Amino acid sequence: MHRNQPDQQQSGSSNSNDDFHDRDRTAMESKIREALETLSQIRVTVMNNESADEQVLQQRVDRLVRGYSEMHDMKDRLNISVPEEVLAYIKDDRNPDEFTSQFMERVASENQFTNGKISALTNFKQEYEKKLREFFPEEAAERLGQDQNAQASVSRP
Repeated sequence: MHRNQPDQQQSGSSNSNDDFHDRDRTAMESKIREALETLSQIRVTVMNNESADEQVLQQRVDRLVRGYSEMHDMKDRLNISVPEEVLAYIKDDRNPDEFTSQFMERVASENQFTNGKISALTNFKQEYEKKLREFFPEEAAERLGQDQNAQASVSRP
């Protein structure tokens, strides 16, 4: 019973780390949304181009800079890697979801190709064993019996 207690503490700390990571990620996502909203507000202010808006513009730019600073401080607490291909999609003004969709299609296609190879090899093996038994029954029984015993010993834990 005492043995289970450390395991529970370890799993609790793992969950705690996951909770911190989730909170940090959520906070970063929130900061990114705030920055995007502030950038949109800055755009509207600049488009209006009225002298009375200079103070409002300055406040929004300051808010944006503070938000960037907060994101910079948060970045080291996050362990998220983004594939370079996704960044290239974003740089090219393409939706990263498009990358995900194309990646999934490519993986599914490669999976089908691999399954086809496995099926072809399985069929070949079965046909080979059938012909081996037909033309060399004694050798086949001895050889295939050894192969089956070897496979059974490998599959046992």
